[in-house]
Amino acid sequence: MSKLALMDLEGTLTDFEFWEELAKGHEREAELKELLERGLSGGSWYDTFLQRIKLALGTPKERVEEVAKRALSRIRPEAVTLVAELKRRGFVTMIVSGGFEEFVELVADALGVDSYVAQKFIYHEGRIVGVLPVFKEKGEVIDKVRPWFDFIFAIGDGFNDLNMLKKADVGVAVGRRAADLAGAAGVRAYPSLELLVKDLLAGRLDEALRRP
Repeated sequence: MSKLALMDLEGTLTDFEFWEELAKGHEREAELKELLERGLSGGSWYDTFLQRIKLALGTPKERVEEVAKRALSRIRPEAVTLVAELKRRGFVTMIVSGGFEEFVELVADALGVDSYVAQKFIYHEGRIVGVLPVFKEKGEVIDKVRPWFDFIFAIGDGFNDLNMLKKADVGVAVGRRAADLAGAAGVRAYPSLELLVKDLLAGRLDEALRRP
């Protein structure tokens, strides 16, 4: 049986949020953070995403790369264990992020994740001039990969993960929004990734994940 594990990045595998870091020192810092929180808490993620991009226009690429590197020091230790255990169980692992290639690729490589899906900034003369959205919502990713996998497991922490969790064969919501997100998606909830990993290692998810 071919199995795929889709994992959100920011707030799930890391305690890093790109927009929070980019907002630091920005003249519209409060607005950027408010738009991020609205998108993660049940508002229209894509609409707030586009509004954040508009505020970020003109940002130097060097600034983006500087912020991106901070993600490496913010990887949750249990994320390393999670990826290793999923791969041991025969899952293909993939990060699905509403964030950008600059830091998603770094984290994916550090964790040994097989693949990733991320958004892409458009630059001109070293500054942000737009974005190439790879998806509007994460459920689209499951629609695209579904023909190639018999079983899909998904993990996320925000309402931008809602459709991905709904469409997966098994979905798990983690973090401070877990209870509300799980209620909306009809999936399991864990207050932290660490507790999820403990259950996974203890075999308490074996039946759900169809372990042979």
